[in-house]
Amino acid sequence: MKIVADERIAALDEAFARHGEVVCMPGRAITRDDLADADALITRTVTPVNESLLKGTPVRFVGTATIGSDHLDIAYLEAQGIHWASAPGCNAVTTAQHTLAMYFLACQRLGKDPYAQRFGIVGVGNVGSRLQGLLQRLGIETLACDPPLAEQGQAGLVEMSAIYDCDVVSLHVPLTREGRWPTWRMVNASALDALGADALLINACRGDVIDGTALLDWQNRGGKAALDVWPGEPEIDPPTLENTVVATPHIAGYSLDGKFRASAMVYQEFCRCFGVEPRPAPRAPANGDAPELDINAEHFIESFLHALPVERDDAAMRNLLALPASERSAGFEALRANYPLRRDLNL
Repeated sequence: MKIVADERIAALDEAFARHGEVVCMPGRAITRDDLADADALITRTVTPVNESLLKGTPVRFVGTATIGSDHLDIAYLEAQGIHWASAPGCNAVTTAQHTLAMYFLACQRLGKDPYAQRFGIVGVGNVGSRLQGLLQRLGIETLACDPPLAEQGQAGLVEMSAIYDCDVVSLHVPLTREGRWPTWRMVNASALDALGADALLINACRGDVIDGTALLDWQNRGGKAALDVWPGEPEIDPPTLENTVVATPHIAGYSLDGKFRASAMVYQEFCRCFGVEPRPAPRAPANGDAPELDINAEHFIESFLHALPVERDDAAMRNLLALPASERSAGFEALRANYPLRRDLNL
């Protein structure tokens, strides 16, 4: 069996090499020719998986070691009988923690009391629900909006109009273009205008959930944003970056624990697809080195930002502005590729 995989995926050899030859390469460089004799493709969001990539290849399984699947043409895969799998929730813990760190740093820079803000969460799936739990443990008032879950009868959710009245709005939705609740550019000019004049917008889900042109116009009128994901990335708009309160390079989910969980989840589906006996999935080393943080401690915020150094990530992101325009996309990708993996914090 031949397995083509994105070289940045954790534990490839420990998992998949037990069942065949693993060919690792940059995700953006994978072409149809590379899959001409491949049985499986293991990838991330940087590889669009569609008819153009797969037509005429023997690929029978596509696994993405990510929570999102918007880069997969699922209708095409299913029509061709190609089994596919993603890793929902694999990095939910670290993404929620990174979002909280962005919030704390933004509050410091804006002179706001983080405990006094009304916090609105859009999307309460794996990440949003964990973030809400952390905020509630801190005594921060939260509201949550999730139309698909509300339609299914989940209680305790509010309409989007109530979210617009919050001091903080944090986005945690998948990127979708179809269906009853499409999220592609759902935060448009009218949505941004509905936010309070002093509101903070946080995005740690997908960059194109926000309309980039509308975002910059809103920022130029005083709007405040903390962004880990960017419209049109890896192309980053310099004025948008300059006007962003806290900026990080799409690494909210980059913990060692999350990456190993993603590989393990995809591995289990791979074995199910090919009818092979799964061996013990790879696991991240014991997390004994992660600090134990007391969420009720007097200096919790300082300890949290020390353990999760979002200020370092922000400085690295802003260094892109010093690069020639032709090098910024590669610089953004390099920040992600060379990111020093952290551990999930013990809270």
